[in-house]
Amino acid sequence: MDEEAEEALEGSTDYKDGMKHAPEPIFLCKCLLSDDTIPPVIPPRKLRILNAVDDTETYLRDRRIPELMRFLLTKVLSDGSNDPTSYLKELLDHCMLFRAGHGTAPVLYEDKHLEAVIKSFDPGRRGWLSSGQVRRLYATLGLTLDEYCHEKISTAIIFKDIKRTQESELLSLLSAGIPVEESYSNVASYQPHHESVADRLVLFMVDGLRAESFVNYTTMPYLRSVANNYGRWGISSTQVPTESRPGHVAVIAGFYEDPSAIMKGWKENPVDFDSVFNQSAYTWCWGTYDIVDIFTKGTVDNHIFVHKFDPYDNTFSTDKNTTLLDSWVFENVRNFFYKAKSDDAVQEKMRSKKIIYFLHLLGTDTSGHTHKPKTQNFLTTVRHVDQGIKDVEKIVREFYNDDGKTTFLMTSDHGMTDWGSHGSGDDHETQTPFVMWGAGVQQAKEGPEDSYTKGMSFNHRFDIKQADLTPLMSTILSIPVPVNSIGKLPVDLLNMTLPNRAKAVYSHSRQLASQYNRKKLEVETNAISLLYKPFEPFSTKKYEEIIEFTEKLLLSGEYEELIRFSEEITQLSLAGLTYYQNYYQRPLLILVTMSFIGWILYLLKVLLEQKVNAQVEPVNLKRFSILGSHLLSNMVFLLLCFLSFYIVFAQKLPIQYYIHFLMPIFLWWNAIPSPDVWSKANRLFRRSQKINGVWIEVLCYGLGSMAMGLSFTYRWMLSIPLMGMGLWPFFSSIRNCLTTPILIMWPASCAMLSFFSFVPVVGKDVLIELVIVAGLLWLVVMTIYVLRVLLPLYNGREENRTEVVLAVIQIALLIFSLHNIYVQSRRFDQGTPVSYFYQVMSWVTAVVSLALPVASSKRLVCRLMTINTSILIFYLLLSVAHEGLFLVTLNFNVMCWVLIEFRLLHLGRVRIIDCTFDKSSVEEDKTKRSLTSIERSISSDDFRRAFFFLAYVILAFFGTGNIASLNSFEVRWVTCFITSFQPFIITGLILLKTLTPFLSVACCFRGVQYLTEAPTGYLHIIVLIYSNIMGIQLLYYVRNTGSWLEIGTSISQFVIVQVITLFIVLINQMAKVMTDFNVFNVVNKLFKSRKKYV
Repeated sequence: MDEEAEEALEGSTDYKDGMKHAPEPIFLCKCLLSDDTIPPVIPPRKLRILNAVDDTETYLRDRRIPELMRFLLTKVLSDGSNDPTSYLKELLDHCMLFRAGHGTAPVLYEDKHLEAVIKSFDPGRRGWLSSGQVRRLYATLGLTLDEYCHEKISTAIIFKDIKRTQESELLSLLSAGIPVEESYSNVASYQPHHESVADRLVLFMVDGLRAESFVNYTTMPYLRSVANNYGRWGISSTQVPTESRPGHVAVIAGFYEDPSAIMKGWKENPVDFDSVFNQSAYTWCWGTYDIVDIFTKGTVDNHIFVHKFDPYDNTFSTDKNTTLLDSWVFENVRNFFYKAKSDDAVQEKMRSKKIIYFLHLLGTDTSGHTHKPKTQNFLTTVRHVDQGIKDVEKIVREFYNDDGKTTFLMTSDHGMTDWGSHGSGDDHETQTPFVMWGAGVQQAKEGPEDSYTKGMSFNHRFDIKQADLTPLMSTILSIPVPVNSIGKLPVDLLNMTLPNRAKAVYSHSRQLASQYNRKKLEVETNAISLLYKPFEPFSTKKYEEIIEFTEKLLLSGEYEELIRFSEEITQLSLAGLTYYQNYYQRPLLILVTMSFIGWILYLLKVLLEQKVNAQVEPVNLKRFSILGSHLLSNMVFLLLCFLSFYIVFAQKLPIQYYIHFLMPIFLWWNAIPSPDVWSKANRLFRRSQKINGVWIEVLCYGLGSMAMGLSFTYRWMLSIPLMGMGLWPFFSSIRNCLTTPILIMWPASCAMLSFFSFVPVVGKDVLIELVIVAGLLWLVVMTIYVLRVLLPLYNGREENRTEVVLAVIQIALLIFSLHNIYVQSRRFDQGTPVSYFYQVMSWVTAVVSLALPVASSKRLVCRLMTINTSILIFYLLLSVAHEGLFLVTLNFNVMCWVLIEFRLLHLGRVRIIDCTFDKSSVEEDKTKRSLTSIERSISSDDFRRAFFFLAYVILAFFGTGNIASLNSFEVRWVTCFITSFQPFIITGLILLKTLTPFLSVACCFRGVQYLTEAPTGYLHIIVLIYSNIMGIQLLYYVRNTGSWLEIGTSISQFVIVQVITLFIVLINQMAKVMTDFNVFNVVNKLFKSRKKYV
């Protein structure tokens, strides 16, 4: 750099320092200045130029662009690169990585330069410098000096401080202009000081291999021999959701995946994160694209090389060979090492230190889904993986001439249930094996056999958590622990000297402390001082003291004490992270509860106003409009709004916090009824003769709602509201309105439904015989329906031949479906290919069956029987156990409910078979009664109907198990339709299977609405009240501590309750189409209109 440039840079620095004491001048170009002593009026164009110049100078100054340019040019000149352009590009990539918290700092002075400068100030090798020498040393290097309190400072301490200062100032330079809150979003990686125990790591990820398949079977003889002799093995405990992406992220990045990843199918990054691949010098990956691509997103220096394939042309048919998936990986690894021998560029990278080879083996997961983990086909796949790992180890050792600098690690992302599923928290899903051998592995003495396994050595066992593998791999290669990692370092697995062990533990603790400090700064930077409560066990003062103390322990070589204090830092950092991550949990919980209560009160106000307004003359309805009640209350609510807005704004909380703070205020504000409504409601309740009965009903519905809320965790709790529903006629006056057959069938069907809440969930066992029995039972029902209902109507000319023909077609489709289920099941069990002809016929049967209801009569009973039969046919084609019997029982019970509601109308000689879904006849009847018809008011019976409907919805959801659980999926559900792995088609079929019980319930509920002329919108409001009562209950069951099974379950339950009402509205609209639409009526209308036109 020439002298003029250096003077300009120095002048820029002097100018910047002077700005602290003087106002900012605006430098004008000489051509814009006038010779007159009186300042001229600057034209608008020149003024814009002046403002642009000022903005440019501010931008350059704030972002320290001149200093950055000086740094980059100095690096280029000092390193003397022959290709400055490429070098500069690579340098900028390294700077960006360092600013994001990844990689090493591309500082100007390397360690050898610093050591040489320090030696020049200490020619006598005293080992210390005076404070004056230190000041001159820092000035020579152009660094900012922290004041030293001692006259003599150790050169080791000076070296470390200079190194830290240089990295800190570089980070400050690269982060200039970034807002404070954004600069906290990244954590700087901590460079380890211990020696690596290996130059390279080979990571085998056996997808879907559970611990039981490794420790209790001899199908992996090589790995079992390694684990019992010169390696270490153990159980790696995963966390839910036990899916491939979260498991890989936990192993390679060291943290448990955010639930937002499910919105992308666990296949894409919701946010970017650090990993051991990022921190390595080079990484080579082989496997499926959706796994290896997780860890390549966002890389800028192209040091991760991937070899991937699309595995989703594999099938779940039992005649396919799943070992081909792993053979692809092994073969490509073999070819890579073979070609590398003749490729100098690749070989140079492979001879580097801190490199990783990653092999993703999908065959075991696919085989587990297809064949189940205990079958011979699955064990064959496992044996193939064992042999493949042995071959790869031999290839790697030969390539590196068996230099003893390679560590091998085999583990799994998740386990699998006996029925071939994963995603939940079953022990078989959360317990995975790991085996580590090779360089740096701490050997164990021979010992007894582990009593919980088959032939595994107890002394060689060392159990860990899945996230602990990340700091373990980082320590093996002596690379920074990924900045997002929360795993603990199992240092006892490594053969390290005491100094290296202490430095490794210390480096890991500093990484966690850096995360904690980042999170603490995020909270306290913007917190209101009067409201802020810091984490006292690890306050800012204690944080600085313990970090400074451990630094001194490291320099003085007190390694035992360093390990002890590092472990304390680890524990405090993890506890502090939990504290600040949940800092706003309690106030948010209170606010959400207040919102729930306010919402319930508002809904009750709407019902109250409907009750009041429906009983007055139409001309007087205007009196009872919703108005603000009092000026004082309005002022109070406005004050609360302002206070809430200030609390969120002052602390710079995310925008959603405005909603959390303001929502309860607005809801409570609108939940206050007008005085007119209060006075009218008071008169109505005084005239009511059933005050005590109302309070009893409120108690029963409240307890019933709580029982349904608990049923999300304890399925047997569903039996409580069901038994209450079954006994309801016997404890009320309606018993005299019901016939003896109804009084027998209703409680019996309720008892049978409650029985299913005690039966094991669907998915664990396949019992096709129960599916056949369910179909035969409904076949009997349909036969009786045709003989006792349809034929008399047809003979009496009350119904046309079409309805009888449709019923016969449905019977034929049901018989064929049962035959199809039986044939396909036999083929699957025998391991022969399923029949594609029967699969095509299943699609035809499903489409035809689901289309038949729109061609059925609008007679209420006929339409409901047609709908339930069509739904059952499709449902049975996707059934594998007792869920078919459940739907048959549910259909029978809801039809009894429709009959009971009809009997309670006291319509005299009107038969239920005469009732229809024809809206025109209902409107015509209303017109005859009154020219100005007013919607009837809500009654206590409507609360009962809404409660029954919600109970049926919850029962349809949890009656045969938790359909929201990821591990309830059984591959055999879809074998009648498809055996190839087509995710969208399979997901669509599963969703349709899930939807069918809800449609049966919704269609019958619509029948009840037609019979009782209930106001549909207000019934939904009542359902919403019940679901919000459950929501408040489940809100306090949401957990963020304990097992991840409990945490994930509590969250999913709360979310399900919140979307129930939306879901009910959706299925009611679908039920409306299925009950009201008739294809023949549409065709007739089109034909008549065309005829009229002609």
